[in-house]
Amino acid sequence: MNEVFLERIKAYFGNDRDRFLEKMKEPCTQAFFLNSRKADKQEILSLIDFDYQSSPLTDESFYHSIDNIGKRKAYELGLIYPQEIAASLTSRYIKTDGVKLIVDLCAAPGGKTINVLNRMDEDVLCISNDTSHARALTLSSNLERLGLDQVIITNKDCDELADLLENKADLVILDAPCSGEGMIRKYPEILDTYSISNIEALAKTQSGLLEDAYKILKCGGQLIYSTCTFAFEEDEAQITSFLERHKDMELIPIEMDSHSKLPGTVKLSFLNNTEGQFFALLTKKGEKEASSLKELKTIKDKLAEAFIKDNLAIDDYYLYKHNDHFYLSLRPLPDLRNGVIRYGIFLGDVIKNRFEPSHHLYRANSLKGKYKYTYDLNDHEYDVYIAGNELKADLKDHYYQLTYKGHSLGFGKAVQGRIKNKYPKGLRRMI
Repeated sequence: MNEVFLERIKAYFGNDRDRFLEKMKEPCTQAFFLNSRKADKQEILSLIDFDYQSSPLTDESFYHSIDNIGKRKAYELGLIYPQEIAASLTSRYIKTDGVKLIVDLCAAPGGKTINVLNRMDEDVLCISNDTSHARALTLSSNLERLGLDQVIITNKDCDELADLLENKADLVILDAPCSGEGMIRKYPEILDTYSISNIEALAKTQSGLLEDAYKILKCGGQLIYSTCTFAFEEDEAQITSFLERHKDMELIPIEMDSHSKLPGTVKLSFLNNTEGQFFALLTKKGEKEASSLKELKTIKDKLAEAFIKDNLAIDDYYLYKHNDHFYLSLRPLPDLRNGVIRYGIFLGDVIKNRFEPSHHLYRANSLKGKYKYTYDLNDHEYDVYIAGNELKADLKDHYYQLTYKGHSLGFGKAVQGRIKNKYPKGLRRMI
């Protein structure tokens, strides 16, 4: 084992060092939380077809031990999201009243965004960003599966986003890039390149990101800072230094037994039967002031508007076009200029003078109950559809939202007694 890491374990965990090292030899924990945007707890649990166990840390997340959770109905329907128990706790202590704009600075793969939005009213807007384009696309895919559509997904440098959103956000989430000590059981190769110089470089990056978060946060707003490491430089010292630099910021104490050396913050580890996580909740002093962003310009398009009228029971909506794709929102959206991956609901595209809807349109939570044409799949039809095959059904020729037990799975196009499969090829699986 890496000698530098072994030396630091004593400082992290004191008399629990030996017990920690024993726990390091155990397999990493696996867990998921429920997507309460889709359904209530009991309904989701009734659809889970594998064993799970509750956690003493929370009643919102559950342990599991299966290797193929991504091939289970509850996952495919967007009813659950895999995430370590400790990571799911970071949003538990926020105050949701008055939150209208959320900014998640380092959002991919999406767990923090999803977890926070599960706690919010539907009229909240979230800007979820990642500086990596590939990771931003993964973020987009995960949010699509969970049906979250009150989100703008961006791929920008955080300082650029800070300049654009200065003093605008009610809640900022910073799940900072870190040395990953808390994920060693899952990724033991972390120790191959582990060094103090790497920790110090990451601490410098985190400090800069905290400055971006501070700039975006409005007075009265909340900031969640989290990492998946145990390093003091990246955790307790980071928060202490930040509070010293910004006297208008204060810590909102979280009462939880943990190994954090800074009272009011939380540091959980393998000793808590979870992977590692540090988190702190802070607020910016002062009275909230109303703020607004320049609105994105809406468009008119005959084909898109005809499709909406024919397929959706909505009268008031906002239609946008970005990078030649059409987007739909039930509320006005801000103009975030370049680097936007997705604005709200991806409606679809005009192809050869006809409108072709997107998979995201038929997964959107805010449109539940507003689709004019729906078809609920039985167990056999579910298996046929998820594998990418056509279905037989005596339906009027049209696009249909396809559901399973009332939960959206995707869509298909009914033509002469058959439903052409529109489930994305990258999501299909053989049964």
